[in-house]
Amino acid sequence: MKKSNRLITGMSVFVLSLSTVLAGCGYDDTSKDMTKINVDKYVTSIGDYKNLSIEAPAGDTITDSDVSDYIDYVLSGQAETVKSDKSVVESGDIVNIDYEGIKDGVAFEGGTAQGYDLTIGSGTFIPGFEDGLIGHKVGEEVALDITFPENYGAAELAGAAVVFNVKINYISESRTPELTDEIVQGYGLENVTNIEEYRNYVNENLQMAADNNQLAGKRDAIQNALIEQCTFGDVTGLGLYQFYMDQIKAQTQQLANNYGVTLEEVVSVTYGVSMEEYEANVADQAAQLTKGALACAKVAKEEKISLSDEEFEQQIATDASDYGYETADEFKAAINAEDYRNYLLQMKVVDKLLETATITETGSNAASGGGSEEAGQ
Repeated sequence: MKKSNRLITGMSVFVLSLSTVLAGCGYDDTSKDMTKINVDKYVTSIGDYKNLSIEAPAGDTITDSDVSDYIDYVLSGQAETVKSDKSVVESGDIVNIDYEGIKDGVAFEGGTAQGYDLTIGSGTFIPGFEDGLIGHKVGEEVALDITFPENYGAAELAGAAVVFNVKINYISESRTPELTDEIVQGYGLENVTNIEEYRNYVNENLQMAADNNQLAGKRDAIQNALIEQCTFGDVTGLGLYQFYMDQIKAQTQQLANNYGVTLEEVVSVTYGVSMEEYEANVADQAAQLTKGALACAKVAKEEKISLSDEEFEQQIATDASDYGYETADEFKAAINAEDYRNYLLQMKVVDKLLETATITETGSNAASGGGSEEAGQ
């Protein structure tokens, strides 16, 4: 059960979390490459990083109900719309209709269609249209007196009183198939050929996702705790800081592109802030990310933590499989391998800190030291 959105989420996280360990000389503060930054210059003290204390949500245990809900969700995507025996329109019905909109005795442009499937209650049509069909019968012709909203997009119809002549052809219903071995086999999952194997497969993958979410929460918490332990010089002149700034803004711009709106519009509508506030927020986020990367690099230097080629290749192979790639080479082609190596090194540092941290799981009274956890395991 490999989901493409997992790749999108995972890649977004790693793009905003890149770091590497300090090595060698030839420092270059304008580079995003941590190996060229004098980490001692920017992390002036690091504190007791071996005994950090954090709070993190307790892990979720996947239940049979969770598995059934997921399977139902997948099956809903295979639902078919078929004619129903129902004769009276109710809210939630899929109604096939012919309609013609009349304004001042003349059919207006865009107001006519035949054989249109309309879900009653969906809000697809202007107010009054869908509700006006409730209680009427298949084969009936209905005249709906409706007034377009004042703010309607077409100026010639905004606020206009019209009549829609509607014929109800038939009522349909959405039928979701029941899970069968044949449907399971059609998914093409390796070593999954029947319902029982599929349920086990879903359970394992949902549990893996839940565990990954819990680990992500712990990683965020430990890195924030590490940042709090450190003191920093001014990081805003670093190339790494500018890199994070650019990445955050690029993601916002991509969101605007997806919706076909301007950057200013997506900032106002999605984030609810002015451009000035947005710029300040981006600067704060970039500074925090830069400090996190520098702090991890400082720990890596102190603890002599590195990432071997073998470790890198093993993780690439694992992630390629998890993200649905046929080969590790295909995965490498989709990412920046050098940046990904740096991200993996940063996570190795963070995981090392988790081993000695005291972790209190929220929602329970369990606290642990030395990386041992009593709850949610």
